[in-house]
Amino acid sequence: MRLQKGFTLLEVMIAASIMAIGIVAALELFGGSMNLAGEADHQSKATVLANALIDEELWRDVLEANERTGSEGQFNWKVVTQPIERELVGEKEDQSDLHKATGELGLWLIQAEVRWQAPLGEKTILLETARIGEVSSDADF
Repeated sequence: MRLQKGFTLLEVMIAASIMAIGIVAALELFGGSMNLAGEADHQSKATVLANALIDEELWRDVLEANERTGSEGQFNWKVVTQPIERELVGEKEDQSDLHKATGELGLWLIQAEVRWQAPLGEKTILLETARIGEVSSDADF
């Protein structure tokens, strides 16, 4: 009887199948990580855009109640600037005696919302901040 050295055809096919499964799994992981990296990039860009829009409002000399919209690349954005209603401590009837003075300072809410379309649906970033500014006597509270 003669001893043969080497692999049988069945052993080679099993090894090739296992190696193919491993390669396909590695490619799936690589593709998934590339998608996640792309989503992280979009989210970072949207956050930077929202921050820039808020900074633009913060640097204005005079704040006005308004809403602006626009788009930049694949992003659609909206900036809302509005005075924040004052909350007073005390009874409701106490507030009726208050009047607004010209040049009075108040708190303004600035919101920047950025939207974009992602493979799994629409994504949104919303940043908010507040700033003290002059409230005109005709501003809505």
